[in-house]
Amino acid sequence: MLFTADIAYPAALPILTRDTAPNPARIRRETLPLDGVWNLSVCGGPSEPVVVPFAPQSKVNGITVPRGKADLRYDRTVELPFDWEGGMLHIEGADHEADVLMNGVKLCRHKGAYDPIGIFVPASVLALGVDGDSTKLHSLTVAVRDYSGRRSIISGKQERQTSEGVIFYGNMSGLWKSVWIERAQTSHINDFKIVASGTGDLTATIDVASPQDGQNVLLTLAHEGLTFSVSGAVEGGRAVLKKHIDDVRAWSLQDPNLYFGTLTLLDHDRRLVDSIETYVGFRTFVMDWDSGYYRLNGQPFYFQGLLNQAIYPDTLYTPTDQHTLTDFEHTLEQGFNGERRHQTTPRHRDLWFADKMGYWLSIELPSARDLLKLGSRANAIAEWGRIIRAYAWNHPCVFFLVPINEDWGMLEHRHHEVKATDTDREAFQIELGLVTEEIAPPGMPYAANDGWRVITSRKFGMPVETLARERLMLNIHDYAENSLLKHIYGRIECWPDRDTWGENPRHVFHSHGYGYDGQTPIMMSEIGGRALLNRPSKGVFAYGKTHTDPEVWAAELAELITLMGTFAFVRGGYVLTQTRDAGNDPDDDTSKGEVNGLLDAQGVLKYPGPVVQEANGKARELWIEGFKATSTACASACMCGCPL
Repeated sequence: MLFTADIAYPAALPILTRDTAPNPARIRRETLPLDGVWNLSVCGGPSEPVVVPFAPQSKVNGITVPRGKADLRYDRTVELPFDWEGGMLHIEGADHEADVLMNGVKLCRHKGAYDPIGIFVPASVLALGVDGDSTKLHSLTVAVRDYSGRRSIISGKQERQTSEGVIFYGNMSGLWKSVWIERAQTSHINDFKIVASGTGDLTATIDVASPQDGQNVLLTLAHEGLTFSVSGAVEGGRAVLKKHIDDVRAWSLQDPNLYFGTLTLLDHDRRLVDSIETYVGFRTFVMDWDSGYYRLNGQPFYFQGLLNQAIYPDTLYTPTDQHTLTDFEHTLEQGFNGERRHQTTPRHRDLWFADKMGYWLSIELPSARDLLKLGSRANAIAEWGRIIRAYAWNHPCVFFLVPINEDWGMLEHRHHEVKATDTDREAFQIELGLVTEEIAPPGMPYAANDGWRVITSRKFGMPVETLARERLMLNIHDYAENSLLKHIYGRIECWPDRDTWGENPRHVFHSHGYGYDGQTPIMMSEIGGRALLNRPSKGVFAYGKTHTDPEVWAAELAELITLMGTFAFVRGGYVLTQTRDAGNDPDDDTSKGEVNGLLDAQGVLKYPGPVVQEANGKARELWIEGFKATSTACASACMCGCPL
């Protein structure tokens, strides 16, 4: 039987490792990365060099793209071994509509900026390349059309009009994530989904393109000297593999065990057809609705996260490895354990770093401004489904999903001005919720609307079973000052009563007619926004007070974080705004943007002392004490009817 290690690869192709592969969770050994210098023509103008994977508007490229509708044409030559009988071309991000051509042949049209594109390149197209001694040269063109003023397309934090507002930033267009091409036959592994529980149960579903009679799929995994395999026949284009692994080493934040291995497609004679290197983390993360806590591998779990908008002065919306590692390492050192990735999608490599470092991430649908029309809403929902498939599966670090943030797309705010009704907002949450439950990994929690006006499993005092109650999160946002937060929330003991606690003087947390179900663990998924301005600047913004004294700023953050641990009803945890300053360039005193980051925009930790780290530790200690107390005495002490 052939395995990946037995195959001789052309010397012209680089040998990829997980430190260099564009998608470390899916590595084909015969892969050519295509990041680097391309030729770019903007709106029919002369070609100029542009560095992919960064948007033309980023500082590293410095190319102006006109507002409104803009046509961008990317071209480059690709040199591949002459004997390739097919290929898989991957474009991880193209904003907003992309036509992809190779050797003059149109391969696909894709709409959507935040989900990856995967295209099979047939042998007939590769045959059109120009012959060399042992390789062929191929022309690759990606024609991208962007609409920087269109409010009905998914655009995240990109502004839709000049000076739209302090929380919106510059536009990006064209290729803004990695591009690569892999060798693949007509029959190949098209997609796979792996569910691996913390108790050792594994189910892998593998979809095969152009399946042939007698094919089998073999999954081999290894960890710390232990190797096991499971195989199954391809039937109807799909193979389903199931196995229980005794004494499995579960993946957790403290011990992020990964099982590395190979997914292999074999023909009827057991010869290799396709092979992908991958890895698996065995873990079970659920919202335990019966107990009112989140649980990781059966143990109560407490979110202590940061909001990360992943905007960088040099590369705009595209992190580099150094950006991501700096963010993760600094925030782990400060006592946080993950991040809510906000209004953008991560790179495949970001997920790899989180998987191997033990750092949780959420996956979010970047928002549009106006999704009232059915067609726009349908496009957004379809893009969300593709985002889930690309980023939520096969990664133990992904703990929850955010289909909507603060009603964006259906918001009557002055930046949105959408004439939506309560009925419109409710319908949209349900639409996205149903799609999420259908496509996401089984049991993965999601926030029907992260922030406020959330639908729940209770409406007008009666149970509602439209969406799965054991998956519906209640995540709330409040940027009030510490004393006001304490005044509002400090009096809420243990579990709020069922069908109550729908609003406070600042926010309405439940959609019209909905109420708290009495059990869902509540997370304050945006708090803080306190700023430290460590240099002169104009036009900057923060949700809370702007400080110039690092000690005073750190003390206020520490007080806020500790306060979270004292709130009995915040059983899920908290997310502090934010990882880095967003949209603000420290090298440009006229640059605008948010300055409420733990790090400045260049990744420098604003306050290196232990105060914030100690506060996170204290908040966790208080939460543990509260958990122990509610586990034994909540019902009698609080008379709230909680199940613990």
